[in-house]
Amino acid sequence: MFPSNPKTAARPGALAAAVFVATGTAAFAQVQSGDTVGTSVSGIALALETSGYDIREIEVKRSRIEVEAILEGNKFEIKIDPQSGEVIAVERD
Repeated sequence: MFPSNPKTAARPGALAAAVFVATGTAAFAQVQSGDTVGTSVSGIALALETSGYDIREIEVKRSRIEVEAILEGNKFEIKIDPQSGEVIAVERD
């Protein structure tokens, strides 16, 4: 049963926040083909960094944008459609 006193009741998410603080890490999601990350260099960098990637290089080409990035110690090359911002391919180096 739940405590009847609202001052002593646990708030939703409090345990999850405590676990995050205790471990100091968060689980990051790898981007996949079909995900949309943006069409500008700054937008792409922000989207990938928010997902936990460490950006090493972003190269803009006529037919695609290529990003070299590291996630959890693994190197990836991410290819993005410059018109739609959609991830075309994710290759592990």
